[in-house]
Amino acid sequence: MMFLLLACAHLSPVVVSATPAPAPVQPPAPPPPPPGSLWNEASARALIGMNGNARQVGDLITVLIDESSSTSIGASTDTNRSSDASFGISALLGADTSILKANPNMGASIGMGGSSENAFSGDGSTTRDGNLTAVVTCTVTEVMSNGNLKIRGTKEVRVNREIQYLTLEGVVRPRDIRIDNTVQSNLIADARVEFTGNGVISDKQGQGWGTRIGDALWPF
Repeated sequence: MMFLLLACAHLSPVVVSATPAPAPVQPPAPPPPPPGSLWNEASARALIGMNGNARQVGDLITVLIDESSSTSIGASTDTNRSSDASFGISALLGADTSILKANPNMGASIGMGGSSENAFSGDGSTTRDGNLTAVVTCTVTEVMSNGNLKIRGTKEVRVNREIQYLTLEGVVRPRDIRIDNTVQSNLIADARVEFTGNGVISDKQGQGWGTRIGDALWPF
């Protein structure tokens, strides 16, 4: 029994380690306010219901085309030139008499004269008027680094055997887009509007191929 107590006294004491308590979970910090002024365009547009407007590639935007142009150019030229010159010999120490006798076709005196006249008149004018009114919905093809939108849209209208094509390309500022997701064509930068047709009516608007060949080859 004595030996058993001595063996237990030489044993190292058992140390019981306590498990540390978990750290409390910190709530996420609120996002920092946007830099700049108090105006936030995204929040303002959402407040007035304009979140549906085109902002990304693939979005749609309706363009109201109302274009008109008028050009008139006129030019007029009128020139005139007239000249008259004459000279003669009334006496040359009697030599004029012998010369006239030897050359009866010279007339009654020795002389020379001449006259010239030149006139030119030109007049020209050109006038062109154009008007195009249409509505076409375009697709946003690119969002530029400054936020502007590149758009492109096409429309094809077929009536009987006549086809009309309308193509529009350009750059739009987001602030110019109305609340109903439309924009006027005069607010589009680098605008390119093309309106063409193909069909029976378009064929009658030009000369035949034989006439065009004749006009190209005829030199006068």
